Amino acid sequence: MTVLASLVCGSVLLAAAAMKVAEPNASRVALGTYGVAGWALGPLIAAEAVLGAAVLAGVSVAGSAAAALFGGFAIAQGIVLARGGGGSPCGCLGGRGTVSATSAARAAGLAGVAALAQGGGRPEVAVAGVAVALIAAVLLRRAPSGALDVADEGPAIGSRWTGPTGLVLFTADKCRLCARVKRGLSDFTELDEERDAAAWLAARVPGAPYAVVVAEDGTVQAKGTVNTSAQARSLVGPTRPHSRRSFLGRAAVAVTLGGVVRPGEAEAYHFCGHVFTTDSCPHPTGLPRIDAQGFPLRARDGRRVDDLGRPVDREGRPTDADGEPLRDPDGRPLPVATRTKVCTATAREFGFATRVDGAWYRCCKGHVRKLVDCCADRDRRINGDQALTGYCYKGRKVFCVMYYQTKVPC
Repeated sequence: MTVLASLVCGSVLLAAAAMKVAEPNASRVALGTYGVAGWALGPLIAAEAVLGAAVLAGVSVAGSAAAALFGGFAIAQGIVLARGGGGSPCGCLGGRGTVSATSAARAAGLAGVAALAQGGGRPEVAVAGVAVALIAAVLLRRAPSGALDVADEGPAIGSRWTGPTGLVLFTADKCRLCARVKRGLSDFTELDEERDAAAWLAARVPGAPYAVVVAEDGTVQAKGTVNTSAQARSLVGPTRPHSRRSFLGRAAVAVTLGGVVRPGEAEAYHFCGHVFTTDSCPHPTGLPRIDAQGFPLRARDGRRVDDLGRPVDREGRPTDADGEPLRDPDGRPLPVATRTKVCTATAREFGFATRVDGAWYRCCKGHVRKLVDCCADRDRRINGDQALTGYCYKGRKVFCVMYYQTKVPC
């Protein structure tokens, strides 16, 4: 039992550390769920990795320390749940999962397993644990291999480019996403948001990091938002450019959704200054801004709004512009309003199941912005075009999109 507990506990810790390394942006966003600053990600990764290795090696106190760590995770998630934060990113394995009673119970269960993992260190256990952790990290990794190519963002494919050729990377000062991408590249030209502002404007770059591939004759061959160096390298692949859009077919098939989408309901909105190719999910106030749990926020100031688009307080009561409760003609405060998650409201409106599976990240106005896919088992997007896989899983495709403005600096 001790050996098995050591294998499970050590493998989970190492896999969790590896996933956070693979998806640092999503992991920093998840730390915000617990009110923890993004700088704490490094120490957390180190703690998980060291404890995981120590448990597999059979260090006597490692099991107790791991149990305390998992117990802390369970308590933190319990506090979030008590505050009504169910559905927020939990960061349990990198950017995966949301806070729920199940995730809190899982953390508590792992604390119990870790308590049993004392002195189970044997060479074969350590080797097996590392192997399991690596396999889990590879299988659970969410980042797609291609870039995010949006039709109205960046220079048009096939257009003429007057700047540098080869791989061109658009970056911003103090952009950690950009630094991460650059570390894995060896041959590229960097264009800074401030120093090369004219080039940014001419290229219609939506936000950093963004990559463009230009042939020797100045023809734009590929483009897209990138979150990793692998995604940037995929644009200059050995055979042809590869991106989320090119991989699935660049031609959008303009067909209707059988009359489901009515005129005016599928307007395109602006994320980071440019129109997103997949139109926004229906939102009470227009721009599909959401909070960490997926509930609607007013785009200009991040205030909570109800399903009618009215600002509401923390108790869900509708308020006026000054934050005072709205009242009926007799002076009584209006009752608590209904407030539905945007992706869930989309499912109700269009009559099929939806699910939020994952997201892309961009550096926008100094902070990480999370572009969230609302996925469904449908071959058409809300605007009637051919659906994209995006961050959807198990055969689902992107139906509409939302965004979450984080406080994580980029």
